[in-house]
Amino acid sequence: MHILQILPMYHEDGEAVLQSNANVTKFNEFNEQEIITFLQSTKVDGIILRAPARITPAILDACTDVKAISGAGVGLDNIDVEYATKKGIRILHAPKINTIATAEHAVSLILAVMKNTVKFHNEMEKGNYSYRDGKFTSELHGKKLGLVGFGSIAQEVAKIMKNGFNMDVQAYVRRIPEERQKIADSLGVELTKDMEKVFRESDVISLHIPLNNNTDGLVDAYYFNLMKEDAVLINTARGGVINEEDLVEALKAKKFRAAGVDVFREEPAPSDHPFLGVDEIVKTPHMGGISLEAAQETSTTIAKNLIKAVEGENVETIVNLDALSTVEG
Repeated sequence: MHILQILPMYHEDGEAVLQSNANVTKFNEFNEQEIITFLQSTKVDGIILRAPARITPAILDACTDVKAISGAGVGLDNIDVEYATKKGIRILHAPKINTIATAEHAVSLILAVMKNTVKFHNEMEKGNYSYRDGKFTSELHGKKLGLVGFGSIAQEVAKIMKNGFNMDVQAYVRRIPEERQKIADSLGVELTKDMEKVFRESDVISLHIPLNNNTDGLVDAYYFNLMKEDAVLINTARGGVINEEDLVEALKAKKFRAAGVDVFREEPAPSDHPFLGVDEIVKTPHMGGISLEAAQETSTTIAKNLIKAVEGENVETIVNLDALSTVEG
């Protein structure tokens, strides 16, 4: 079995699993044409990659022997799943092992923004202890948290903020099936299908929606204009769900107070990214889901699942299994 690995895995234990089960060729940088050339000249059974590497239609056209491709996370916006399905290739994602890590990171950004931690740290480094004079932080106790999306990560954020900080929590969802309502009721979360309500009423808004055709650029000037002047926005979902230019303009116009972001439309974020140099935005480099614990477990799990999928086993994390049955049928 020959596996093509594009970029290092998040933990070396995952690479050890691959190497003990297959012949592995590793690309430490993503270069589309080099990968295409390699695939055209070499028999490859499976591919494993992580962002910012991508699986494009051109790469898929060169995958004449590839049986399965695995991403490194839950999201698959860097893989053309639809075209891969037409090619008969199984696409896998990571199970939701990084839920706790990402939820905790979202909470850390909320705290950093509400307590102005980064600015106080930077001024202390300059020896400017008096920067504190006349400055205030904000309490979370009793304020309203608005979640956009209500998947496993958002639910974990809701637990932490409700139980730890006594926040009122509401969550925007497109649909409210009975099972989702039960989960919300058990957590004391109000569900609403009115996204405007969440932006109007919340003191902290945290985004937890996938990036797709319906959500690309969804959170824009229209929603920023609805926010309270003292509200903050947190994004640990995908950078593309926000109109980044609108966010910067809204902060400049003081439509709301500040933001904390872990994700960017283009990653790695370029040196001229509009967020850079904006003091009102606390920025981290898409590391919310890669705690040591999550990285280790995720890396080994996706490596094992890819090996199984290449061998023909129907593992649970194959996202296009039903669609492949239709194509093959």
